[in-house]
Amino acid sequence: MNDKILYEFTRLYNYQDILSKLINGKLNFNYSLTEIHCIEIIGQGVQINGTKLAQIMNITRGAASKITKRLMEHKLVEAFKHPENKKELYFKLTDQGMDIYKQHEIAHKAWVERDINFLETIDLNEREIILSFLTLFNAYLEQLIKEES
Repeated sequence: MNDKILYEFTRLYNYQDILSKLINGKLNFNYSLTEIHCIEIIGQGVQINGTKLAQIMNITRGAASKITKRLMEHKLVEAFKHPENKKELYFKLTDQGMDIYKQHEIAHKAWVERDINFLETIDLNEREIILSFLTLFNAYLEQLIKEES
C-alpha cells in the first residue's frame, strides 16, 4: 500500500507540473516557475531584498541573486535603495513585471477556484483526514529539509 501512495504522489506532482506548464504556456510566460514565483513574491511584498526573497523561496541568497539578475536583464524587476537603508538593495516590479504578476494572479485564482470545486465533492470527514495527513507530511518534509541544510 505504501508503494501505491508514493506512486500516487509522483503522479500528483507530475500532473501539477504539467498543468502549471500548460496554463503558464497559455499566458505566454517564457520564464521558469521559479522566476514566476519570484515575480509573485516581489509583487506581493513590501521592501523585498535578496535575503528576504531567499528565505521566502527557501533558496540560497546566491540563487536569489541569480534569479533577480535574470529578471532585471529581462526588465521585469528593478533594484533600488531605500532612503533609510542605503546599504541594502530592494526589488520592485517594472510595468512589464507587474503585467506578468497580474496575469499570474488571475491564473492562480482560477486554479484555486477549480481545485476548491473539486475538493467540495469530497466528503468532509475525508477532507479532514487528508488535511491531517498533509499537515503531518509537510512537517516531516520540513524536518528533513532542516536536517539536510
